[in-house]
Amino acid sequence: MSFSKLLVLAAVIAGVFFFFKMVTKLERARREVARGEMRGESRKAAPRGEGGGLGGIFRRDKAKQAATEETQEMRACPTCGTYVPARGARDCGRELCPYGA
Repeated sequence: MSFSKLLVLAAVIAGVFFFFKMVTKLERARREVARGEMRGESRKAAPRGEGGGLGGIFRRDKAKQAATEETQEMRACPTCGTYVPARGARDCGRELCPYGA
C-alpha cells in the first residue's frame, strides 16, 4: 500500500466519522425541540451563531410559527376526484366541473 492510498483511506474514515457525528447532533437537537413542544415550554432558542453546526434549523420560533398557520377544509370534486378548498374553489377546466367560472 502506498502513502497516497493510506491518506485517501484516512480521509474517507474521517469523513464518515464527522458525518455520523453531525447526524447524531441534529437528531439530538430534534428530540430536544420535540420534548420542549410536548411540555409546552416557551424558552427561546439560542441565536444562530451559538451552538454551532446546523442547530439553527430547529429553532423553536419556526416550529411554533408552522403550528399556528391556518388550515383549509378540503372537499373532493364530484367530477374529477381532486381535492379543492371548500370555500373559493375554482374551475378545474374539465367538462361538467361544478365549480365553473
